[in-house]
Amino acid sequence: MPDSISFLIAGHKFRVVGDGEAALLRTMPGFPVFVAEYDEPEWQVVFGKQLSKPEHWTVLYDFVFEADIMKCVFAKTDEAYYFSMDPYDKSTPALLMRYESGSNVVEATVGADRDMLRFALWIALSLLSLSSKMALIHSSTIVHQGRAVMFLGESGTGKSTHTRLWLKSIPDAHLLNDDSPVLAVENDEVVVYGSPWSGKTHCYHQLRFPLAGVVRLSQAPYNSIRQLNIIEAFSAIHPSCPPALAQDDRYQDMIVDLLSEVLSKVPMFHLECLPDEDAAWTSHDAIFKAQQL
Repeated sequence: MPDSISFLIAGHKFRVVGDGEAALLRTMPGFPVFVAEYDEPEWQVVFGKQLSKPEHWTVLYDFVFEADIMKCVFAKTDEAYYFSMDPYDKSTPALLMRYESGSNVVEATVGADRDMLRFALWIALSLLSLSSKMALIHSSTIVHQGRAVMFLGESGTGKSTHTRLWLKSIPDAHLLNDDSPVLAVENDEVVVYGSPWSGKTHCYHQLRFPLAGVVRLSQAPYNSIRQLNIIEAFSAIHPSCPPALAQDDRYQDMIVDLLSEVLSKVPMFHLECLPDEDAAWTSHDAIFKAQQL
């Protein structure tokens, strides 16, 4: 029997099977916080499979990963979805994953290194979980007064800077996750979970909070915030969903369903801001005053 390691992520039982992969995950930042014991998982990623790229597949999304170290491709055939990671340094083995729609198992070749393994599991969980009304969202997330606030924006727009301003300026604020928290709808409530993926900030919490609001950030020579209407809000949050999945009709429909429900229950704002304390209070007051209405 191959070695395995079991996690509880966003309230779901997620198991990784594979001798080298399980051993590596026990030592990697973030994942030990989410280790759990149970008999049967809901979802599995099984490494060590003999997989090969199909002769013909439809490429949905391709990109370069981590400072030009490898080429990644998300593709599909009539039978399955595929995700490949091909390092430019050929001394590092490539990684290939395969997932059939509706299955609870993602198959994968042997994991090559910790960075590839971490990202491969991010993709695998995204594939498995979206049908359960949950998605990993590129954001930095603060918790205050028992509620979460998600800050969105392209790289370089100041998400981490703005959350640091909250931590410095807003009493009792703390960081839940700085890169990929899990957004979910459960029992008609929008919630956010910590996850093992937190970018360069080692912030890993096995915690769950109701979502108070979402803020899209942009830099400006002043601080100004306004609440977005539903169309504006959808356009603002959609780019923060897993971009590869948004290129597939089936997954795009699930993303639309999830975001539509989230935005019908939670206010979203656009904050034009400076990197100063007043910007933190501007977003804080807009979000928590909205909660009191």
